Amino acid sequence: MRHAWMAAVLALTFAGLHAGPAAAQDKPIELRFSSWVGIGHGHHREVLVPWAKLIGEKSGGRLKVTIYPGGVLGKPADHWDLIKNGIADMGFGTHGYTPGRFPLTSVADLPLLYKSGKGGSQALWSIFDKHLKAEHADVKVLWIFVHPPGQIHMAKKPVHTPEDLAGLKLRAPTAVTVAIVKALGGTPVTLAAPETYNALERGVIDGTLFPWEAISGFKLAEVLRHHTVVNLYATSLFMTMNQKKYESLPPDLRKVIDDLSGAWGAEFTGAAWDKNEEEGMAAAKNAGATIYAVPAAERARWAAKLKPVEDEWITSMQSRGLPGREVLQDLREALQRYDR
Repeated sequence: MRHAWMAAVLALTFAGLHAGPAAAQDKPIELRFSSWVGIGHGHHREVLVPWAKLIGEKSGGRLKVTIYPGGVLGKPADHWDLIKNGIADMGFGTHGYTPGRFPLTSVADLPLLYKSGKGGSQALWSIFDKHLKAEHADVKVLWIFVHPPGQIHMAKKPVHTPEDLAGLKLRAPTAVTVAIVKALGGTPVTLAAPETYNALERGVIDGTLFPWEAISGFKLAEVLRHHTVVNLYATSLFMTMNQKKYESLPPDLRKVIDDLSGAWGAEFTGAAWDKNEEEGMAAAKNAGATIYAVPAAERARWAAKLKPVEDEWITSMQSRGLPGREVLQDLREALQRYDR
C-alpha cells in the first residue's frame, strides 16, 4: 500500500513539473508599446494596430503588443528615452523633437525633397546603415520613416506665394522646419503635434506645417480655413524597441520582430500614411476650406527662398565634422530610385 501511495505522489510530481512550463508558455510575452497619438489618428489605425496584430499572428500568439495611445506613458519628446530606459518596451517618436540628438538624420527634414511618404521612407531607410545607424546606437531600431510631404495650413489668411508668409506665426516642429519658416519670412513657433489645435484656436499661431493626414488625425479641419500644397518638407520618425527587452526574447521571436521591421516596416508605414493623406484632404474640403496648389512654374521661387536652408545645414554638419553633403547626396540618389 505504501509503495502504491509513493508511486502516485511521484507520478503527480512528475506531471506537475512538466505542466508548469507548458502553462507558462500559454501566456504570451507582453510588449508594451507607447504611442503619443490617439486612437483616431491614422498611424494608430493603419500602422500600429495591424502591425501589432501581425506580431501576434506570426509569433503564434507567443508575443502580444499592447498599445498605450494618447501619450499616457510620456510626452511626444520623451519617447526616445522612454524606450531606451525601459519605461515602455516599444514606441515611436519624432527625431526632431529632441534637437541636436540626431544631427545627420535631420537631413530628412530639408525642404522640397519628397513626393510621397512611401518612397521617402524607403529612401531614408536605405541610407540608415551607412550614415544614420551610429546616431541610434542605444536602442533596437525597428525602422525609421518620413511622413508624406508637409503642406502649409492657415487659420485665416491664404498663402499663394512665399511673400504671403511675411510676419505670420507658423508651427514648426523641428530645427530644420524652424529654418524653413524663417527663410520664407514667417515666425516659427515650436510645438508638438498634439498642441497645435489649441494654439490655433487661441490665436497663438496663424498656421502650421503638417502633412494632410494631421488635418483629420488631430481634428484641425475645425480651426483651419486655407491650405497651400507645395510639398514643402517632411519630418523623420522612429519605431524603436528597448534593447534589453529585444535581447531577452528567444531567437525565433526576435526573428518575428526582425521580419516585420526594417525595409518592410518603412514601406508599410509610408504607404499607410500616404493613404491617410486622402482622408485629411477630404476633411478640409468637407469643412469648406480653400486649397491652393502652387503651380509647377512657381516652385522655382520657393526653391530659391529655401536654398539657404540646405546650404546652412551642410555648413552646420561640416562644422561638427559630419559628412552632411555626402548624406544629402546619397538621400537624393535614393529618392531618385524610390520616390520618382
